[in-house]
Amino acid sequence: MNEHRVQQLLDEARYFEQHRMWLHAVQMYQRVIEMVPDDIRYRIRLGQVYLEMGNLNASEQVLLRALKHEPRNHEILYSLGVICYQSGNYERSLFYLERLAPSDDAKAHYSLGMVYWQRGELEHAERHFHRALELQDNHLDAALALGETRLRNGRNRSAIEALQRATQIDPRSTVALAALASAHLAARQWTAAMNALERALLIEPGKAELLLPLAGAMLRAGFPDEAEQVYKEVLQKESHREAALLGLGRVALLKSNRVRAEEYFTRVLEIDPENEEALEQLQYLAPHGKLPQ
Repeated sequence: MNEHRVQQLLDEARYFEQHRMWLHAVQMYQRVIEMVPDDIRYRIRLGQVYLEMGNLNASEQVLLRALKHEPRNHEILYSLGVICYQSGNYERSLFYLERLAPSDDAKAHYSLGMVYWQRGELEHAERHFHRALELQDNHLDAALALGETRLRNGRNRSAIEALQRATQIDPRSTVALAALASAHLAARQWTAAMNALERALLIEPGKAELLLPLAGAMLRAGFPDEAEQVYKEVLQKESHREAALLGLGRVALLKSNRVRAEEYFTRVLEIDPENEEALEQLQYLAPHGKLPQ
């Protein structure tokens, strides 16, 4: 075996990977495998390159052949689990990933949590997200997933704890701050929700996905004028944003301005004739009126 030539091919393969030239990388790894057929590392890497390309079938076939040589190889089992997850075959994904459950690998536990989440088995999902965070205390995705799992289970307070940790891991993550705000909203902690969203808006000013829940929190906290201004700020940029029009309709109802509320709900139906809230509100406001066609 020409070790110098193998190293040269590996250097070329890594170069192609770095530049996302996947087909060239595949060719290099295939040539390396021809020269060093018993070194399982290169078969694993080839399978991972196919995975990067989105060629799940080719990746699985390469890794299954590698698994015959090393049936307990951690990286092969993990990669196969990820492939099956991405193809939507959660049963097979569990078959591979559960063999890694006794390990102290944060990414394996996180992936197990994601599979269980997709299967609706939230208790198992939470257990693995929690374990991933124990093993890697700066694992932002695990902290977010743990909080969202607890929130979905109706455990608002423990969800807040996990999501606060996520904001500590990355104080500039607007995703974490928005998720924390959602947990505060679920716990009816309006002021805390507003604080989280205002922090997020300092990082991404004017983002509608942050402004809309902020306005909703303001409305629930008893600040309709402030909520109205935020909804109007959204509409200035996106005049057909249904959520902002619905919010303004709610504000108008709170202020007993039925005419203005009817205008806003009518505009919603012009955009989405099937919008249930707008239909319900207009039936209440104008039960004998003609709805938009």
